Amino acid sequence: MTTGLARAAVRFRPASFAGTFLALLFASAIVTACGVLLQTGLTASLAPARYADAPILVSAEQQVEVTVVHGEDPDTIAQALPERARLDASLTAAVAAVPGVGQVRPDSTFPVSAAASGLPGLTGRGWAALGIAPGERLVEGRAPADGELVLDAASARAAHLAPGAVLAVDTPTGPASYRVSGLADAQPGRATAWFADGAADRISGHPGRVDALAVRPAPGTDPSALARSLRHALDGKAQVTTGQQRGAVEQPALLRGKEVLAGFGGSFGGTATMTAVFVLAGTIALATGQRAREFALLRTIGATPRQVRRAIATEAVLVAPVASAIGVLPGLALARWWFGELVARGAVPAGVSLDAGPLPLLVSVALCTVTALGPAGSRPGAVPGCGPPRRSARPLPVRARRARSGRCSARCSPRARSRWRWSPPNCPVRRRRTPRWAW
Repeated sequence: MTTGLARAAVRFRPASFAGTFLALLFASAIVTACGVLLQTGLTASLAPARYADAPILVSAEQQVEVTVVHGEDPDTIAQALPERARLDASLTAAVAAVPGVGQVRPDSTFPVSAAASGLPGLTGRGWAALGIAPGERLVEGRAPADGELVLDAASARAAHLAPGAVLAVDTPTGPASYRVSGLADAQPGRATAWFADGAADRISGHPGRVDALAVRPAPGTDPSALARSLRHALDGKAQVTTGQQRGAVEQPALLRGKEVLAGFGGSFGGTATMTAVFVLAGTIALATGQRAREFALLRTIGATPRQVRRAIATEAVLVAPVASAIGVLPGLALARWWFGELVARGAVPAGVSLDAGPLPLLVSVALCTVTALGPAGSRPGAVPGCGPPRRSARPLPVRARRARSGRCSARCSPRARSRWRWSPPNCPVRRRRTPRWAW
């Protein structure tokens, strides 16, 4: 009986559930958007591009552990450093001495700007770093000596430069002039200038330190076993990364972007979700409480409070999953817009993709459905707003008769209200104690 009544109410009186439907839809959209951003912050990764041919990377730790004391409970959290942490170059010899290491190449970067027209901002590197990235090789000229550099071929053609030309550049240690000794192929979109190793160390602005060590194992050596040997040999002096973790070494901004996404989706998302749950529960409670006369009529014809609550719960089951599932679509659109704004403003690296997995969508639908069911079947106080629907499920049967008799409105005069209050049909109801059979 209760299921049929609930279906009939949803089918023939959809306007009564419009407010609940919209509240569920918007709550689902907010929970979905924040959940997708949180999941992206937890699972974001970047495939290594420059270090794709280096199975093992040795670098400095790009995070620092901070201990925060809340009362008497200390909490240790990891925070990404605002700038790249560099490694002591003296560890190159220690890494090369580990059995199974075939080749070690130090990689160090620093900004270089040139006065030549048509030449973009360059990334300076030492000559030993040539060949770390796939496709890097000398195509014309020779290796640089002191006072010389090698340009990538694409940038040299754009600036109409050839081997033998003199180029004025600005480095972290000041302006200087260098002769172009050769041209090399580089990765597309990466304008690079290679200097002699000694000169690159002097003008880099961080002498004696490198960004990372690209390690290639000797033939027949297992990269995983070699990585374990390197961790044991370095004994915490540096971190050893393999696989997808190399992308965070290549772009340290990934760690900061993950913190932004996780913080935005977790902190703001948690607050927005709790607010949406309270508003949703209150909306459902209000919509159910306004139908007290209808439930009183059901009580008059013999329905028990449990049957009335079951009818309310059935209505929630019919409306909540549909509204929550529809709200997932604008939630995904909202998450994509938020994510695009974060990428456009540099808070998240451009190579990170939005992870719209099924987990946030299922959690959103389940949370909204449980919130909608809470007011119908929980005990008062268990869920915000659950008290009024439970009270609406057990109204006195006489309320239907009183509502039918036409209760005097607030606009009546005091004299009219007094006559209505003490009229014979209402006086016994007001004075007599409610009999137990009415429950």
